[in-house]
Amino acid sequence: MASELEIVFTDTALKQFRAIVKGSKNTAKRILKKIEAYATDPDNNYDIKTLKGQSGNRLRLRIGSYRIIFKRESERIIITLIKHRKEAYND
Repeated sequence: MASELEIVFTDTALKQFRAIVKGSKNTAKRILKKIEAYATDPDNNYDIKTLKGQSGNRLRLRIGSYRIIFKRESERIIITLIKHRKEAYND
């Protein structure tokens, strides 16, 4: 089993997560639980896809109606965006 990955939030992602917490604590808990599960066991079967186009090496984790956009660098994941699916790909 691989060692646990460090989870790093960008300022933007942290601000977006705080907004989700204000709107729905249950949704925020679900998002955090899934991110932590991925960090603990990244080889498990998660709904992750590589984003195409200008996004480079960014990945997408689907959690219900939310999309977590992140980069994986050796022993850490850098979460860059947490958005509703309607808004996630407009950047």
